Amino acid sequence: MNDTALGATALKNWCRSGDSTGSWTATQPTCSSDGVAQTTYYLSPNGGHTPYKEDWDTLRIDAGYCYKVKFVIDLAPDFTKTYDRRGTSAAYVKAADNADAHVVGQSSSSCP
Repeated sequence: MNDTALGATALKNWCRSGDSTGSWTATQPTCSSDGVAQTTYYLSPNGGHTPYKEDWDTLRIDAGYCYKVKFVIDLAPDFTKTYDRRGTSAAYVKAADNADAHVVGQSSSSCP
């Protein structure tokens, strides 16, 4: 879910095992999972979200931006993390099957 005035991007698959919600990597996931090829989905500003009842596992943190992401998790406490990629490459963040990632802030000039 994108709650900001700027766009964001989700990816279908997460390609590493053993990671939990909020884990990140600078390596773009390119794998397929259960026969489903990697694909991206544009999260439009002010409420854009992946299709309901579909499993999307990765949020891209754009190069040059700082994102604040709130993770809403079934049967566990919600938490918020900041990913600062200003001056560096993009990052890719995991959202587990029982979690929703909400982009609540993003900026190229400072961390929200």
